[in-house]
Amino acid sequence: MDYMLEREKVAVDEVVFDGSQEQPVDMDISLPDYCPDIQRILKCQIYPRVTARSIMGDRLMLDGNFTVKVFYLDPDAACVRCCESGDSYSAEIALKQPADNARVLASPRVEYINCRATSPRKLDIHGAFSLCARVIRQGQSELVSNIAGDDVEQLKSTAAVNQPVGFAQQQFSVDEVLELGQGKPAADSILRTDAFAVLQDFKVTAGKLMIRGEACIKFLYSTAGETESLETMEYSLPFSQVLDCEGVTDDCLCDVKLSVASAEAQIKNDYSGDKTFFDTQIKIFADAEACRSTQVTFVSDAFSRKYDMNLEAKQKTLDSLAEVVSDTFVHKAELSADENTVSKVLDVWSEMGNVSAEASDGNVKFKGKYSLCVLAVNAENKPFYFERLLNFEYTKQCTSSGDLKCEASVGAGAVSYRITGSGIETKTELRLSAELSRSLSVKSISAATADETKPVQRDAAALCLYFAAAGESLWNIAREYRTSLQSIRSENGLSGDAVENKGMLLIPM
Repeated sequence: MDYMLEREKVAVDEVVFDGSQEQPVDMDISLPDYCPDIQRILKCQIYPRVTARSIMGDRLMLDGNFTVKVFYLDPDAACVRCCESGDSYSAEIALKQPADNARVLASPRVEYINCRATSPRKLDIHGAFSLCARVIRQGQSELVSNIAGDDVEQLKSTAAVNQPVGFAQQQFSVDEVLELGQGKPAADSILRTDAFAVLQDFKVTAGKLMIRGEACIKFLYSTAGETESLETMEYSLPFSQVLDCEGVTDDCLCDVKLSVASAEAQIKNDYSGDKTFFDTQIKIFADAEACRSTQVTFVSDAFSRKYDMNLEAKQKTLDSLAEVVSDTFVHKAELSADENTVSKVLDVWSEMGNVSAEASDGNVKFKGKYSLCVLAVNAENKPFYFERLLNFEYTKQCTSSGDLKCEASVGAGAVSYRITGSGIETKTELRLSAELSRSLSVKSISAATADETKPVQRDAAALCLYFAAAGESLWNIAREYRTSLQSIRSENGLSGDAVENKGMLLIPM
């Protein structure tokens, strides 16, 4: 005899892909005519960007571009120059299954870069970057919530899970014409651009997320005029944006991420002809997921009072977002310039390495690495470059407890510095975030049958005596005697799930 199973559907996030694909970079760069010859290479780096992401059947498509920038000294070793070259790419990643209407999280990671000057005007570049991607599809898992049958005793359990109810992915642009600050010399060319986005707050209204934040951008530029030098300029651009997120309500737990897809700028003239404006376009990618807390009920064990019952079950794991922890932390460091003495800093910036996080005892502990890059001038008024790989640790309190998994990310913000002796002291803003998720492992019953040829053999007595130990499970006792759990409770005046004190129990048969 087959029993009818009633099932409860639970929305879950299914990770379809979590991995990376390497993209090679092989280039020969010839300096344009207006660039002086190369005397010495200071710094070479790849700056990859993901500008579009899409899914076609079981293929993830990532499109973007990359720029290779080379900082070098001219023949007089008196000025830092920059040359750059770039290209676009289109990557295709095979998924294990089709994933229409899925979230795609993608970011580039520089693997390595080798730069060699084959002549004073030619560069040989070999390197690679990886496209790191996660594809998450909203699926459903089924749990048996009830087994229909008058003879069936069931052990039911409940658990709180945060079910995903909706997500939003959207790219938008922050455009602004920015003016150089008072006293800043006019610009001739932009050597380097840094940009990052900061989420300040968000509100939920009618199936939409209204986010507010700021885009921060920094330029390193060479000045116009007879005396050429390097200057920096920083700006903060406020923005607000509405994200369509069907299913989101005020009681949802929301995880919102912002990343800069690209930052472009062109130098523009003012009314007098001086180059004092940056015509800037910053493209920002927003990713948001909304989850709602729900109680799920499932049958974890069962037996028949009349017949031998066969249960078929398998273990299922339900991952549920428990909390989002984020904070900005200022990391201090002292950087030595080795044989050089820093008399002036031209620019200092950070390039991220990696970060991990662990949750325990009500805290999230972040550990990671990042590089600080410094363009400076020594005591002989000669430019030079150095960089240092720094380790950091930071602990942030959380409200969730238990066995938690952490998915951590870090972004670098502003970097300030102070010259001290031969080196510098730095303060770097690190924007840390961790998604804390909890795994619920349950025995999911897939079938229940009774063998009617094997009825339960009972004694003629209406009651049995059983000597129970303190804390013993009433369910296990009921299962052993193939009787009703509730009848044991009623007969012995018990209300809980376990025996309170050791002693005799009356077992109704």
